[in-house]
Amino acid sequence: MPRILVIYFTRTGHTGLVAAQVAGALGADLEAIVDPTKRSGVLGYLRSGQQAFFRRLAPIAALEHDPGAYDLVVVGTPIWDMSVSVPVRTLLRRYSSALRAVAFFCTCGGMGMDRVFRQMSELAGRTPVARLVVREADLATPRMSRAIERFVAEIRASVSAPPVAARRPA
Repeated sequence: MPRILVIYFTRTGHTGLVAAQVAGALGADLEAIVDPTKRSGVLGYLRSGQQAFFRRLAPIAALEHDPGAYDLVVVGTPIWDMSVSVPVRTLLRRYSSALRAVAFFCTCGGMGMDRVFRQMSELAGRTPVARLVVREADLATPRMSRAIERFVAEIRASVSAPPVAARRPA
């Protein structure tokens, strides 16, 4: 059975909600990125958007789980100013060399997902095996549940598939 880790950052709780459901459906370990930067309220929102725009890094805490010990790491981020969140940017920069395979998800108001997935792929140095977008309007709805089911199925198919070399005819 492949080992899967779901790592996420959440400012409002939306990304955390999705992360918990994805981890539960996959039977994966779950870890939140801890960032001591004050990000609540209007000033926190503005600070977060500005830092994302300028591609800053955050002083995130060390992870409890080692991403290199997992076959696949699922990374979740909110979209800030049409960019990956600063804590997730930091995580991907810090751990990119340890990642074997990745899947990405984001939560958003409705824009920037293609750009964010490109940024995440560049930072991780990997193409994701699956991607999921959850819009704020779809949180905690049947639409979100169906999207998570499809995402989880894509991930399961990717981790259960034999390596490319093993697929060649004999």
